[in-house]
Amino acid sequence: MDEKYEAIKQVLLELLAKMGITAEIEQRFLEETVIFNLRTNDSAMLIGQHGANLGALQYLGRLLAYKKLGESVQFVVDVENYKKSREEFLRELARQAAARVRETKENLLLKPMSAYERRVVHAEIGALPDIMSESIGQEPERRVLIKPKTAS
Repeated sequence: MDEKYEAIKQVLLELLAKMGITAEIEQRFLEETVIFNLRTNDSAMLIGQHGANLGALQYLGRLLAYKKLGESVQFVVDVENYKKSREEFLRELARQAAARVRETKENLLLKPMSAYERRVVHAEIGALPDIMSESIGQEPERRVLIKPKTAS
């Protein structure tokens, strides 16, 4: 598996080079997902407004990695730990939402978010014995519904 990750890292470096951007790439794991964090002076441009450019960069990276490896490999591209900070925010949001659901005994619907962001929320809620979560709706308006486990 390390060979795949090294190939993905090379794909990302080549893509950035074609954009005229130099970066260092670190890799880390969140559960079973590998995250490639780019460190660069061009971070604001790569992230874009609300992470839009970062999403496009990840999409291109996955396409090029698929072409090079001949198989689909799931990974996440991050820039200057933007997504890591977002993960921490989402985990806190999940904890606060769970506390509110626990207190009110009513379901709570979060704002639409990406599949990756929903996975972070589900992981945080999944650790709680009395609260559960599920994704509802269609992309790009897919949301997380948080509810008491006793509710149907």
